[in-house]
Amino acid sequence: MNIVLVLLRLLHIVGAVSWLALGGIMTLYVAPAAVAAGETGYHYLKQLFTRTAFTKAIAPAAGITTLAGILLYIVGNASSHFTQTGNIVLGIGAAAGLIAAIHGGAVVGRAITAFNKVLATLPDGTQSIPSAMLTELNGMATTLLGHARISLALMIVALVCMGSARYL
Repeated sequence: MNIVLVLLRLLHIVGAVSWLALGGIMTLYVAPAAVAAGETGYHYLKQLFTRTAFTKAIAPAAGITTLAGILLYIVGNASSHFTQTGNIVLGIGAAAGLIAAIHGGAVVGRAITAFNKVLATLPDGTQSIPSAMLTELNGMATTLLGHARISLALMIVALVCMGSARYL
């Protein structure tokens, strides 16, 4: 096997696992718990989003995964490695992955940017959040989590399809 293909597969797999793990943890656990915690949760999210690279790591993982996947498609010659059914399932997975990347960047990315702008205006420490701002944050969080779940579902479809294509 060509070393370029091995490196592309490695980048694709590691990037996909990172993308899915970061997005899944944020979508299924961290963000819902923080929103349910109310003011304290929003203060936590402010610290998480402004003082760590947690949310900033998702876009590069998605980009590396997508770029490596496109390059694998161009140079990989999948028809010689998979059956016809496997190629169909691989194509479905690729489409789901591309849609997840586009939706994640265009919709979820914009929603996170807007959410971060509002979080940045929160009072520091344990000061109370004004009720109007809390209402705005709750609405934004609901919208953001809804879109994040769509992207996560698409990533899971891509992972299952691409992971199972070899065995079909």
